[in-house]
Formats: sequence, C-alpha cells, structure tokens
Amino acid sequence: MRKLNYIKNLKEYLYAEFFERNRHLLGFDSPRKALLVAVKEYVDNSLDACEEYRILPDIKVGIDKLEEVTYKVTVEDNGPGIPYESVPEIFGSFLFGSKFHRFISTRGKQGIGASAVTLYSITYSKRTSRNYYKNEK
Repeated sequence: MRKLNYIKNLKEYLYAEFFERNRHLLGFDSPRKALLVAVKEYVDNSLDACEEYRILPDIKVGIDKLEEVTYKVTVEDNGPGIPYESVPEIFGSFLFGSKFHRFISTRGKQGIGASAVTLYSITYSKRTSRNYYKNEK
C-alpha cells in the first residue's frame, strides 16, 4: 500500500523545469560559473573525441561578450565530428553523452554537459543556440 502512494505522488518534469530547479547541481550557480562550465564541457567533449580516435587535439576556443552577462562561446576542434542526423539527439537530451557508449568517464562526470550548456544558453539568454559541424549537410 505504501509503495502505491509513492507512485501516485511521482511527478514528471520537463527538462527545462528540472534544470531550473537544479541548475546549481550542474555548476550553473552564476553567469560566471556558467561561462566556465560551458567552455570546460565543450573542450572536454573535444578532448574525449580526439582521445577515442587517437587524434592529437587541435582546439580553438573563442569567447565574445555580446551583452552584460551574455557571451558567445565558440569551440573548434579537429576531432571526428558528430553525424548531422545525431545532432538533435545529442543536444536535445540529457540522457546522451560522449561517455555513455564506452561506460567510462575520462573527464567530466555526468556526460550531459553539451545538453546542459545548450539548455542554459537558451533559457537565460533568450536566444537560440546554434551548433556548427564540419560534416553538416
């Protein structure tokens, strides 16, 4: 009987709602920390991809200030790239990460960094997020 009451009290949250309530758990406590997390997560992804494909990484990071607390972060690398058809799944889900298919974590912990950065960017800057890929159609 107690288990049934527990199940009745469960609530389904949208990603954005969950993120708003728990963004501090992912490192988005302040705009300054969010910028640091954004750069770190994308560079970690670049390093992970290059490491997996045994490519010596060549990573370029750009940070442009657009407004008082709004920045454009650009990370370019020489990694294998993301297949165009996988972009929505990778950046639109918290259940997808660069580490999940290998079941190991070489850098970050959750493997949800790019998704979290994208959601934070859209939620707080009120702008769209644009991800470019060298193998884009």
